[in-house]
Amino acid sequence: MSQLTVTDPDGSSWSVRRWWWKTIPWETGFATLDALIFLIVLPFMLAWPFWLLAKWCGVPWTIITTRDGEEIGREQVKGWARSRARMEEIIQTLRDGMPYSVS
Repeated sequence: MSQLTVTDPDGSSWSVRRWWWKTIPWETGFATLDALIFLIVLPFMLAWPFWLLAKWCGVPWTIITTRDGEEIGREQVKGWARSRARMEEIIQTLRDGMPYSVS
């Protein structure tokens, strides 16, 4: 999806990604439990289009950087293109062996 991964000169694996709001309904096999899950998830599913519109209108994206599965940093960047550029900047810095720093 929208995740970049790199291995630094020390051999550590880094990944940089945008945080997406995840609301994924699933079936448990029990009708009552499925109905309850649906009722809990329904407001989020209805709000999702408005959330996406807000993201496209300038609400910042959260960029998460992890090293070997451990979260190292989070930063917020406004705009899809700027967040992608920042992700690529972070990856290039890590690829070059420079220390990660939140800007």
